[in-house]
Amino acid sequence: MTTTTADAIRDRIIAVIAALAPTSLPDRFAPFRNEEAADFATWASQNADAAWRRFQVRDTGDYTPPAVSNTDVSEEIVTFAIYVAYPQTSRGGAKNALDRDRVMKEDQRQIDEAVGLGGAANFTDPFPNASWRGSKTTRKVVAGVDMLVVTQTMGFWQAAI
Repeated sequence: MTTTTADAIRDRIIAVIAALAPTSLPDRFAPFRNEEAADFATWASQNADAAWRRFQVRDTGDYTPPAVSNTDVSEEIVTFAIYVAYPQTSRGGAKNALDRDRVMKEDQRQIDEAVGLGGAANFTDPFPNASWRGSKTTRKVVAGVDMLVVTQTMGFWQAAI
């Protein structure tokens, strides 16, 4: 039985999203490097011009005891928050916020297809072995930036502690 880690799943989500070719506008997704002192939302707000389709994937830290375990492996559940930034400009189109909403919806569908319900092939051997368990999408508004927030839950087998 293959085992994996939450960190490996997170890194795979980042790699898959970075490789996507968005359905509208040529600008690709770019991972936030987590090197800045500010959190992602603050950074995006302060650097709106550079924030277009910049994204971050974080483990939410939510923990549930393993649903299944034996002496070798445990079934673990991990929840990730995928944040994608969109500056409140006309970069998405002439209709400003309306076009930004359209682009965010297109991107959300593409992300869901790649790493969510439709992304099973991206999480099988030789990649981290994980199963999509559910997701929820919301939006968050910070000064000068709209954020698409995809909260995704994955199940995986990990070596028992």
